[in-house]
Amino acid sequence: TVNLKMENLMEYENKIIQGDCLEVMKGMGDKSVDLILTDPPYGIDYQSNMRVMSKQFDKIANDNNDSRFPAYDEMYRVLKDNSVMIAFCSFKNYADDYKYIEKLFDIKNCIIWFKGGGGIGDLTHSLLTDYEMAIVAHKGQCLIRGKRHGSVWKSNKVNPNTMQHPTEKPQDIIAKMIETFSDPDALVLDPFLGSGTTAVASKQMGRRYIGIEIDPRYVKIANDRLRQDILL
Repeated sequence: TVNLKMENLMEYENKIIQGDCLEVMKGMGDKSVDLILTDPPYGIDYQSNMRVMSKQFDKIANDNNDSRFPAYDEMYRVLKDNSVMIAFCSFKNYADDYKYIEKLFDIKNCIIWFKGGGGIGDLTHSLLTDYEMAIVAHKGQCLIRGKRHGSVWKSNKVNPNTMQHPTEKPQDIIAKMIETFSDPDALVLDPFLGSGTTAVASKQMGRRYIGIEIDPRYVKIANDRLRQDILL
């Protein structure tokens, strides 16, 4: 377990930690982060479809179990009072995650990311899946910063030929969440960092970050993205 107690928490700020987020968070102090924004595995054993310009992604680690549920307990503990935890989910697992999260947090909203387009699958019986969901859960009462937005946020999907993770979210959506629910210089935690979008957006928005990712391939991609951003 990585020791992230308060006396040395700064040592891990603006860094990506490779490891199991549950074990890493157990080493973090109570009420030590200002915002949690994450896209955990949905427990649906997701397999991406073949992309035009690149190979098919491998399956996501721990996406065939409910490992995210005990992680929610640790997220609640490490989050400061009057702060927000945002967790993406799909319609397939929304009910399960909602029921678990509401035991810990006060759920205020569900942000609907309208991403347009559709996908393959059952083309004759199933409607297009053109949205994803993000549960907005408060620990106490977190003030909205700036404009009071609606609950449907429109943004195009990441180009499938350039995306570096099978469930990569557009950076503008992540940045909007960070801006709405945290102050400049806040510490943002993403326990399921993936290819690093939350870390990149946090840096660009003037926030500090801690990213945790179990897959070393995505740790490298995330660090490369952060280094590239520094050069821009």
